[in-house]
Amino acid sequence: MKLDPSISLNQTDYYREKSMSHISKTLQSLLFFLLCFHFQASAQSINNSKALRASLSEMQAERERVMQLRISYVQEQGEDWKSKWVEQVIAEMNGKNFFLRSVDTEEVMNFFGPEENKAVTQLREDYLEEVQDFLFYFKMDKKENFEELKELYKIIEAYHFIQIQKNAMVNPLQKIADKFFYVTPYLECLEKLYTEASPLEKEKYKEFYNDVQAFWTNAKRESLNFQRIREEYLEKESLDYATVMMLVSKMYNTNQYYLTTNLVNKSIAQLEASNDTKNYYYQIFLLNLNSLYMLQGDYEKMLEVQLKQKELGLLNNETALISSYLQLEEYEKTLTLAEEYLATADIKNPFYMGVVNMKVSSLFALKQYEKAYDACLELIAMSEKEGKEVHSGTYYILYEVCMHKNSLSDAEKYIMKAYDQSTKEMEHLKGMTDNSHSALLYIRMYYMKYVGVLMQQGKMDEIDFEKVLKEYAEFEFLIRNIMLTPSKADRKQVIKIAEECGDVIYQLAEKSTLKATKELAYNYTLLSKEIDLSSVIAIRKYAVDSKNKDYKNLFEEWMKVRKQILFHEEGVDIDSLKDISYGLHKELALKTKKEVLSEMEKNNVEWKEVQSALKPNQIAVEYVFYAPDRYAALVLKKEMESPVIIPLCQESDLKQWMEPERPMSEIEGVDFTYNQNGEQIVKLIIDPLRPYLSDVKTIYYSPSGILHGLSLEALKLTSEENAKRLGKEFRLKRVGKTSLLARQTKLSPRKATIFGGMNYDDQAFQNPQENDGERGLKVKEKKSGNNKQEQQQQIVGGTFNYLRGTLKEVDLIREELASSSVEVDLYTGNAATEDQFIEYCKAPTDILHIASHAYFSPYIKKENIAEGFYKGAEKIYADPDPMNRAGIVFSGANYFWETGKSFENKNDGILMASELSNYDLRKTHLAIVSACQSGIGQSTRSEGVYGFQRAFKLAGIAHQIISLWTVDDAATQKFMTLFYQYYVELSDIDAAVVKAKEKLKEEYEHPYYWAAFVHVQ
Repeated sequence: MKLDPSISLNQTDYYREKSMSHISKTLQSLLFFLLCFHFQASAQSINNSKALRASLSEMQAERERVMQLRISYVQEQGEDWKSKWVEQVIAEMNGKNFFLRSVDTEEVMNFFGPEENKAVTQLREDYLEEVQDFLFYFKMDKKENFEELKELYKIIEAYHFIQIQKNAMVNPLQKIADKFFYVTPYLECLEKLYTEASPLEKEKYKEFYNDVQAFWTNAKRESLNFQRIREEYLEKESLDYATVMMLVSKMYNTNQYYLTTNLVNKSIAQLEASNDTKNYYYQIFLLNLNSLYMLQGDYEKMLEVQLKQKELGLLNNETALISSYLQLEEYEKTLTLAEEYLATADIKNPFYMGVVNMKVSSLFALKQYEKAYDACLELIAMSEKEGKEVHSGTYYILYEVCMHKNSLSDAEKYIMKAYDQSTKEMEHLKGMTDNSHSALLYIRMYYMKYVGVLMQQGKMDEIDFEKVLKEYAEFEFLIRNIMLTPSKADRKQVIKIAEECGDVIYQLAEKSTLKATKELAYNYTLLSKEIDLSSVIAIRKYAVDSKNKDYKNLFEEWMKVRKQILFHEEGVDIDSLKDISYGLHKELALKTKKEVLSEMEKNNVEWKEVQSALKPNQIAVEYVFYAPDRYAALVLKKEMESPVIIPLCQESDLKQWMEPERPMSEIEGVDFTYNQNGEQIVKLIIDPLRPYLSDVKTIYYSPSGILHGLSLEALKLTSEENAKRLGKEFRLKRVGKTSLLARQTKLSPRKATIFGGMNYDDQAFQNPQENDGERGLKVKEKKSGNNKQEQQQQIVGGTFNYLRGTLKEVDLIREELASSSVEVDLYTGNAATEDQFIEYCKAPTDILHIASHAYFSPYIKKENIAEGFYKGAEKIYADPDPMNRAGIVFSGANYFWETGKSFENKNDGILMASELSNYDLRKTHLAIVSACQSGIGQSTRSEGVYGFQRAFKLAGIAHQIISLWTVDDAATQKFMTLFYQYYVELSDIDAAVVKAKEKLKEEYEHPYYWAAFVHVQ
């Protein structure tokens, strides 16, 4: 059920129109005229009261001078007076200060429309930019008099109307309210002056005072300062329901769904407490609440509201209830209600066809394919009889049913009908919105599915490849466009659609003899791998690098709110913070979308660019995972005419050699995969590539799926005890995707920041305890309860023990770097805190090295975690976001791990991946986390690993060295020391990693000790 927007919006329109009537005649006349002039930035600060005060008499004299000049031109020049007058005014502006130029602009803008004079029209942007900087960073000293405030108000008027003339769809009142009136004491000063003024002064400034009050009334209604809204409205003992509706309207328009929900719930509770449920507003609030839960995707609460509406006789349409059950995947209930509805409803009922569609969806979900098929045909027959269009979704369900029945010819027919019908549906839509983009993407998917079913029937000759390429070009544009929107749901759906289209593209590349199909598959891989990550990075990068202060401020505010969500104290309204974060993200995404899309297009890399970066003895390998359960490799060499695709294996084939059936220790697990079964894995993912590897020395490879957790170089080529490993045969370079292979790994650092030898124990004041050999989480021996229910639940926790090897490691690294004139900031013991890490983030250095514990916790629902001794650990395990379950540990972390609280207002000592991703660390070229499991996370098909690998990329760090399993403390210390020795010698990250491992293997033959660390670009 959708909210009728007229319920809440009409009142807001009324208030807006009413308040506009109070604006002065001068304001209204200014709406039709515009002049802007090029303002050069003043060398000294002008956006303060002192500067305005110093220029006040000059401004008044300038206004009189320009007016007299205009009068003389009118008298002397006749009809041409205006153009000649403004020409002289503009010429005389050069060299004047901001205040005098502002006066000149205000005087001439009444006489020119927006396009009347080309010179002033071209200079509009420069004027707006300077006047924005002036107003929104203006500092008042509370010593202002009436004349100063009056001049300042004239500048506000000028900004307001020039901005409207520039874009009538943008209302600048919100900015004026939130960035000027709410952050300066202007209104306070004016009120004080007017209250204390003499009768003569009040008469003199009455019109000015009233104009400001009317303007402020209008601007205040556009404000998005929800902190002030809470102060002024929501904290009142009793709520004015008309005001609530006005606020609800505003919050709807700005996506403030959580905060709006709180407000509406509070109003409903107030009406119920006073037994006033017959009140008109009660029904309206329930309608609003229903829509709000729908927009948030909270269908359980939406259903609760609908059931309450039904109980009170306020549910206008039973179909809303059916839809909610369908969204909650309660298909039996949906089917029952749908059939009951259809049994009594007339086919002329406007909701009839929609309910039939819900019935079909339920039957399909319940795998009652024959009934679903019959219901679809019945729906089509009814639609044709009633002269109504059959929705494309109906044909798509028929396609799905036919695929399950293996009726491929019927599936072909219906998916093509879905494609044709969806194309017609799009023609009926006016304009292009984000929803239109999503619908267009479905059309592309329908066509790819059509190609897929042709292949399954062996009809390769019927595939129109030119059409495939055309559809793909649209598909590529739409994916980039939609991925720049802030909605997680939209992006997840896009990734799902992209992967389903990818299934067809890879199958086509396998089966077709056309080289262009292989090229398409390679280009698709470069587009789709980490597309969500790339989109977020693109928005952030553009905002940070932009010269536009508005973009920078939006980005900084967004990051600030995200941190408040992560580090909130008890009692903080998290829902409202989430609202604010979403709103800021959306505003930034929309404002930068055009430019970011342009940048993404400019930096787009296709297979030919990858090929040009390869040398004759190098090969690029893109591993891909696609439906139903297959791995393949896209291979590219310098001399190839096009890429080739090589089918490899099923994922189940790989898992039997990578995942032991019984629980094993870390070293046993490594032995199982790399020593015992390395040969089998090589046969699956390397040997099929051999025809292209005869002259190859270097393999650039990009993993996918479970291959993210594999260190290829450690795989044994045979089962013999002294068998050679893959890393001896080839130089293996791991990249996020092969479009990055040309990235330089030679770096010459000037400064490094190093953390190690940390004291994790309780309050970070106790003497550190000895470690027991591994950099990993160790479970403390604390007894859990004997309650049977508790035993069925999972106990989480453990402790972080002191790692003596990390202190030795960082001391040796400091010496090594210092010997090469690299400046080092070293933090150990109680100084190696998360607070100190945050200080590093404010001024990042070339290298970041953290020697500590790290972890990736599995997700366990809160109700399945037994209440125990580790309150902090319980919070982390119960978080569904994998970026919040990956952590690096700093001094004092055990206090939070056990209590769930920070010690003495310090940070908690746990750096989550989500926290790290908020920082701009592009000045750091190399990050090394010398810890256990720092590279582990939630692996995905196309988005890589959700954990610290992703966090470092989001933060902008080009190179990272992370670990794939729990590592030995002593071996890690030796590896890191060796790495820096070779890095100082070679200035090449990749070469230094290889040499350090080779040297370490002389002491430790087993890969457990040396193969965990991988260099990721």
